Amino acid sequence: MQLNGLDWAIIGIYVAMLLSIGWSLRKFAQQGLENYFLGGRNLPGWLNGLSYASTCLNADVAPFYCGLAVATGLYAGWFYIARFGWALLIGGVLFAVFWRRLKIFTAPEFYELRFQGWGASWMRGWIAFRSAFIAIVAWTGAGLLGMTKVITPIFGIGRVETMLAVVPVILVYLYFSGYLGVVITDAIQSLFILLGSTALLIAVLVDFGGPTGLGSAIAQHFPQAMSSLPPAHDKFVSLFAVVAFTFGTSVGYGGDACPLGGAMEGQRILSSRDGREASRMYLWTELALFLFLLTLTLPALGAMVIWPGLRDGSIDQELAYGMLIHKYIPSGLLGLVLVSVVASLMSTVSSNLNFGAQVAINDIYRRYLRPDKSEAHYLKMGKLVSLLILVLSFSVVFGVNQLLDIAVFMIGLSAAELPANWAQWWWWRFNTRARLAASIGGPVIYLLVRYVLLPQQDFAVWILAAMALTTALWVSVALLTPPDDEAILERFYARAQPLGWWGPIARRLRTVSTSAGEQPQVLIQEE
Repeated sequence: MQLNGLDWAIIGIYVAMLLSIGWSLRKFAQQGLENYFLGGRNLPGWLNGLSYASTCLNADVAPFYCGLAVATGLYAGWFYIARFGWALLIGGVLFAVFWRRLKIFTAPEFYELRFQGWGASWMRGWIAFRSAFIAIVAWTGAGLLGMTKVITPIFGIGRVETMLAVVPVILVYLYFSGYLGVVITDAIQSLFILLGSTALLIAVLVDFGGPTGLGSAIAQHFPQAMSSLPPAHDKFVSLFAVVAFTFGTSVGYGGDACPLGGAMEGQRILSSRDGREASRMYLWTELALFLFLLTLTLPALGAMVIWPGLRDGSIDQELAYGMLIHKYIPSGLLGLVLVSVVASLMSTVSSNLNFGAQVAINDIYRRYLRPDKSEAHYLKMGKLVSLLILVLSFSVVFGVNQLLDIAVFMIGLSAAELPANWAQWWWWRFNTRARLAASIGGPVIYLLVRYVLLPQQDFAVWILAAMALTTALWVSVALLTPPDDEAILERFYARAQPLGWWGPIARRLRTVSTSAGEQPQVLIQEE
């Protein structure tokens, strides 16, 4: 398929817009680490929410979710609910205000506030390392791989050529503008994503004679795809899988603002103007994300009728989105749709690189290696770390073929320890040893369950079994070992004022305040 003058004009305007934003924010971003990595900590919830939604819409989403839709049907929507629905609600209602109240620079700093001794220090470094060099590398690579699955069917170019065309633009505007440039360009990219996916949706519906015609065609060829509920047995989205994914993505969500199994929201919380805006960020994310997903994946239901081989897997199902673009989008609109795909990639990659560099520099390099350098030095090193993370992500691009493999492995690896993320906020008795048991034991238990104990089961069984065994481990450790020092717990409670079971600590603080002639502390206060 050839691009005409209008297509190139749309692409050119988009690239010029990104570069101009990056250039215009260069002075602000270079004023310090808070400006470069947190945008000055004064961002509204709607802007951070659109940014996070756009970041969640990695370029792998269109190929992956369209592939999922053609392999299943309408009930693929349950995967969206399991993946995002409850988790974002929990994060916004139960945790955002408390994270923002801590006024920390990065999420891993939490561990040296909440826990004690070498274990707290180790946890901070480990969480930063796994975020920057495991999770960010994997999810950035997944996005770049998703881009190739869209571009290849359209232009017939390989992965190397795709990387050379897209990556330099990301690096340029990220280098100059930092986090503020990321969220502003994300908001613009959200508009392009919505316009591009809507254009494809309209084209497919017109071809089938509207929603009724599309529904009739699907019902005629694949009636089981019209089911609104997931079946008891399905290779991709069974009822049991939905339950497992809901547990694997929602239980523990919000307790760790840099989780191993998904996009990183720590910057969105900590850069928000206050706790209320941090909570609103989650609401805007959820609304925008489901609108994006709806318009992205509905066209895939028509693809299973047009190319039956997608349904049975004889054609790579993750190529469905690119095949739809090739069939339905004419020259003149192709530029808009391509920009929407590139926008989802750029949003995710730029966010990931900025976040990965932030925690690598603040929680590893400055904390343990070079604690006395200038902010200018840390800014320079942060930009170099961004480049390193990008280079490492190429190993995923050229070493993995199926996006589902990445998603299932990363979610499973992180799910085992997720209940502990709630415990560290809600239970004073959850101590440093229990945290170490969950963080070290969780991934090990998941790998044992998947490859040794239950290799013949599906991913849903692996996730639930690993979560149950890991929870039993850290609860036992917490109850069999002494609690952390009261001074550590009191400092954290006074600063965060968390929900949950903090009775002995809360009572002691009230007693101290009363004996000193102060008013008893209020458990929930506005910022």
